[in-house]
This record gives sequence, C-alpha cells and structure tokens, in this order.
Amino acid sequence: MKKALAALSAIVLAAVSMLPSVNAFAADSYDMSVTVDMTSNGKPISPYIYGINQYGHQEDYSKVAVNAVRQGGNRMTAYNWETNASNAGSDWKYSSDNNLSKSDRPADCAQVLSEEGQKYGFTYKLTTLQLAGYVAADMDGTVSEAEAAPSARWNKVELVKGAPYAESPDPDDGTVYMDEYVNYLIRTLGDSQTATGIQGYSLDNEPALWKNTHSRIHPQPVTIAELAEKSITMAAAVKKLDPNAEVFGPSLYGYTAYDHLADSDDSDEWETLRDQNGYHWYLDCYLDQMKQASDKAGIRLLDVLDIHYYSESAREGAADRVQSVRTLYEKGFKENSWIGQWCQKNVPILPTVQASIDKYYPGTKLGITEYNFGGAEDISGTIAQAEALGCYADQGVYFATLWGGSGYIFSGLNLYTNYDGKGSKFGDTLLPTTTEDVSRASAYAAIDAGDTSTVTVMVTNKEEKTAENATIVLDGAKKAYKEAAVYAVYGDSTDVRLLDVVDVSGNSVTVTLPAYSAAMVVISDKPLDVQPQTEPERKSVVFDDPMNLLNENGYVEIPITDPEHLKKIVMTADVSSSAGSGWGSAGCALSINAIDEAGTKFWTSQSYSLKLGSGSTATVEFDGTFKNKEDRVNARIADGKVELQQWWASSEKMEQEIDDEITTVYTKVEVVYEYPTEQTASLRGDVNADGVLSVKDLITLQRWLLNDGTRLANPDMGDLYEDGVLDVFDLCMMKRELLQ
Repeated sequence: MKKALAALSAIVLAAVSMLPSVNAFAADSYDMSVTVDMTSNGKPISPYIYGINQYGHQEDYSKVAVNAVRQGGNRMTAYNWETNASNAGSDWKYSSDNNLSKSDRPADCAQVLSEEGQKYGFTYKLTTLQLAGYVAADMDGTVSEAEAAPSARWNKVELVKGAPYAESPDPDDGTVYMDEYVNYLIRTLGDSQTATGIQGYSLDNEPALWKNTHSRIHPQPVTIAELAEKSITMAAAVKKLDPNAEVFGPSLYGYTAYDHLADSDDSDEWETLRDQNGYHWYLDCYLDQMKQASDKAGIRLLDVLDIHYYSESAREGAADRVQSVRTLYEKGFKENSWIGQWCQKNVPILPTVQASIDKYYPGTKLGITEYNFGGAEDISGTIAQAEALGCYADQGVYFATLWGGSGYIFSGLNLYTNYDGKGSKFGDTLLPTTTEDVSRASAYAAIDAGDTSTVTVMVTNKEEKTAENATIVLDGAKKAYKEAAVYAVYGDSTDVRLLDVVDVSGNSVTVTLPAYSAAMVVISDKPLDVQPQTEPERKSVVFDDPMNLLNENGYVEIPITDPEHLKKIVMTADVSSSAGSGWGSAGCALSINAIDEAGTKFWTSQSYSLKLGSGSTATVEFDGTFKNKEDRVNARIADGKVELQQWWASSEKMEQEIDDEITTVYTKVEVVYEYPTEQTASLRGDVNADGVLSVKDLITLQRWLLNDGTRLANPDMGDLYEDGVLDVFDLCMMKRELLQ
C-alpha cells in the first residue's frame, strides 16, 4: 500500500508543481497586468489628501482615519466668531441659530476643531474666514427677505480693525473684525506651528454662489474685482499675524466657477479681463491677481489654490461613478455629463489647473477642500474614492477634504489610512504604476521613503459581474519579495477585510479581486504573520410593510432581536413634497436607548437622510459603539427596538420660503445581523485555517514539504494519513479528499 501511495505521491507532486498560482482558479474572471516601476525614486505624497470636512462628521472620527480636517461650508460664511451665531442661508430657511455651537466662549468652533485634532490625531486644521460682508447677529431663527443686511439681524464684517485688538471681543458693537479673529486664535490656541494652532485659513466659501446661498447678505453676484480686493486684504492680514500660516483661496464651487466665476452674471467684467490679458479661464485671472499683489507686498499671499469638485457623471449611477475620476487625470476621456459634452478643452481637469498655476503663480499648492463622488450606499463609492485618492497623489494635490460621505466612501479612505484596523497605511512615496485598461482596473503603488521592505498597491476592479486576476509585477526590484496580503472592500459589506495571503514568485504576484471591489495589496520582503478570516454569516429580517409598525408616538418602531450582532439597518421609503418640489430630502434618525459595558443606560441616535422621490434608500451601520454625551463608547441597544424619526426637511420650495411638508412613507426596512464564523480547527486537511478544504491547502502543504518557507497555520489537520508525520502520503490523501 505504501509503495502504491509513494508512486501516486510523485504523480501528485508533479501535477501540483505545474499548477498556476491559486488566484488563477477564480471562475468567470479576467486577467489584468499591473506594473510597478521599482527603479523610480518616486514622488512624495502629501499626507493631507486624506482629509474630511468637519461639518456633520464630528461623530465619525472613530470610523475613519484622517490627517486633515477643514472647518468650512455654507454655514461658515455668516459665522459670527464673537458669539458663535451662524446662518444657514438657503440650505435651511435662512435660519440664524446656534447650529455650529451652543457655547458662549468666543471662537468656540475653532477651539473645538483644535481640541478634536488633539484627541483624534489629525495634524492639519483649516478654518474659514468670513468675507461676504455680514455675519449673524442673533440666534432668533429665520431671517426674512425684508430683514436682509444691513439690518439688526446682521453684524457688519471688517477685514482689518485698524485699532488695537481687544482681549475679549465686544459682541454688542455691531461689527466683527477678521484680523482680530485671527489674532484671538493665535493668542488662545497658539500659532500655525503649534500642535494646537490653526495651520490654514480659507478665504470664505464658494463666493460665486453667495447671491444664491446667502442672498440675505450678498444679493448681488460677487465681482472679480471685489473678490480680488477682499482676498488680498485678508491674506495680507493673516500673513502679518502668522507668517507661516497657509492661505487657501478662492474656494470655488465647481467647474463653471473655475471658468468664469459667477456664471453669466458677471460676464462683461470677465470677458474684458480675459481679452486684455489672454486668460484661458477665471483661475488664471485669480492666480495672476494674487501673484501681482504678492510681488507688491513682498510676501506670498496665496499658498493653496482652493477648488471644489463634485463629479457630474457620478450622479448618473454606479457604472458612471466607477469611471468618473478619469475626468480629473486622463486625456481624451469623455464622461457621461455636460462636462463630457461641452468642456473637453479642459479635460483632464487637474493637469489643466496645474498648468494655470505653473504659468501665473508657480509654487502655489493645489487643494480640493470639498469633493464627493457619491456611492455611500454601494461598492461603487469605494471604487471611486480609492481611485480619487490615488489620482490626488499622482497629480500632486496638497490638500483634499471629503465633503459628506459615509459607508462605502469611508471604506475607500480607510483602505489608504487604516487598511488592517491597526493603523497601517499606504506608502508616502508614489511609484509609477500602470494597468492595461483603466476602464476596467486602476492601480497606484507606493513605498515609504527610503524603505522598500513593503510595497503597497491599490487596485480596483470596475467590472460589476466579473472577478479580476491582477498580476502585479515589481519591475526592476532589487530584492526578492516573499508574500502579499490582500485587504479588500467588496460585496455587501463596508468592512475592509483580509481577503487572501498569496506567495510572491519572481517579484510577481497574482491576486484575485471579486467583481466590483477595491483592494490594498501589501507586498512584503518577509513572510506576513496574518491569516485570512472566514466570511461572517449574515442573517436578514425584512419588514415589507413598516408603516404597520407605528407606535403610540407615531414613529415606525423596528424590533431588534439580537442587539449584540446588529450590523446594519437599510431603510427604503417614498419621500414626497406637498408643494411639488423638484428636489428635497428628509433628515431622519434612528432613536435608540443604549446601555454601555458598565450598565449605564443613555439615549442616542444615528442619523440618515432620504432624498425626495420613490424608493429612496439609506443605510445605518453599527460597529458596537454608540455616542453618549461625551464620546463614542462600547454599547448595545438596551430595549430591543429602534424608532425611525424625521427631524428636519429641506426642499426647493423651502428655499423660496414656501410652506412644504416633506412626508416619508417607509416601504421596506431590512435589519441585518452578522455572526463571526469560527475558524474550523477540526476540519480535516485545512492546513491554512481558512475554514474550508480547497486547492489552496493542497498547494500550501506541497510547498511546505518542499521547504520553501511556507507556513502551515493549522499543521495538525494536515496529518490525513494519521501516522503522526506530515509527508507526501498526506498530500495524496488530501488529493483524494478533494476529488471526493
């Protein structure tokens, strides 16, 4: 019997040695070659491209790892730093209130930003200075059109005080001074070179939209001359007080503002300047104005050209979203939107912006302080976010902060900043990397400066239904790499999961990525002490008629039968407008009674929004933590239920001060529970401890027998012949098990 098995083992060894990498066994897959140029010195990646906007994200710092946070948006344009009053503008009934802060300490918003930076470890803090002319004077709610500035509802803004700064501002003098604000921040928090200070100042927010978003204080379109004068004056004041602080401007809302600032409202002024100076678009004009003013002042007044970018084609759905980033970097790409149809002369956009910088104000950095490609509810959001961050690194973007975002979008950020849940990151030096077809897969690779022991490679698979065999070649590598770990986001989970650990041969490794996925492939010159985990088991409870679950308070009440294993709740609803609005949304929240590990009960909530229309969907995910009064703590739902509550609404008609009731009718609620699958230690033949017996185990055992350095995670299960040793006879028995 032993002789027969010995002969069979030789045949098995010969057959197995000719098998391709285990990743090539994926069915219904396509092949993609990724080449990383290891001979290049690479180029540094700014750590500040991994950022978010503060507004609405204060509870998310524990969910996403970031290096930079911007304090900006429409709410900051009419922010009164002396009292912390602010005005929502057209976002919410032109309401002046305490939305940004309920504190009475001056400059509380910036002080909170500083405190958050210390607590959560982000090193770059960017706040906003008010240039539009007026800020909220009170917190008394809606400001009517008849109360537009100048009126008692507003305090006037002066950029430069021209008098000694007060230790504490006078909230009753009817005026706020912006240089006094900067001085107060420096005196209170330290200057830009301190850990607690503010590193950057933004020259307001989206000035080309002031006449729309803040018509109560700036009803006329901003002029090119006005914006230049205010930008130069404010920048000079900042530099006088804190020479090392960085000035960001002009915070333009999107493509048409890059082109001609305020659409057609100011076209005569723009056309005259364009023709006189030969400008290509408005960005040229702004850069030139700031450069001339800087030369006159003898100091750089603009450090970062600040633009916003919201993809037009990404709004068309997942298929367009996963291609949408290409408009930023790929010459000849034509996206499915009005930009693709009418604006190809400036595509790719980021190289065109950089050309303006190089021509009119060399050395100016590029910031994208608001952007969002959408897709928070599905994996296309991860793919777009992952490609966007790679694009920013490749195009030399200095600062980028995501506006909004959650779910799958955050997953794309975490792939770069915390792919293993232990703080491991994408490298800080980008290497030239190519794929054969960026419409199907994009890739970016990096090392840490001066350290080639690990190569991190971001790879996306943009095919909706087809897995991808990506062969990554480390071209010109001067050392031998051993093993690669594949951390990926795919399927119906926003988690970054360790998908596979693969051997590297000849500095080439083939990994299999599921359809619609993004992965960080970590290639090491040493064996990796990690093992893939088995997929968790998920169970769903679906409520097809949630409106029948109204409780005595008039809220839909969803029972939660297993709070410990609650993973997510998906709400689907029909959202309607009583006034016939074309767009709108309902701001909702899950109302929750929670209990922490110490047994203390507290009330909390998790917010979500539903857009106007039929079949709107929102997802709330759970990670075992809930926000109490002070922080997120480990806790669970205490009373076995959550309530679906609507807290606010916005719509087109509300902007026009027309009464509009936004009604939410839930049509389906899915509650998903997740149960970790135990590693099956008793599974016969499962030497790699992934919970299944497969060809992977056969190859792993064969390579271990050949003594090539392969480790057996579960060697006890390899003794299939049951003679107390691992040898070729066990390999043959494993082959039989697989054939059976």
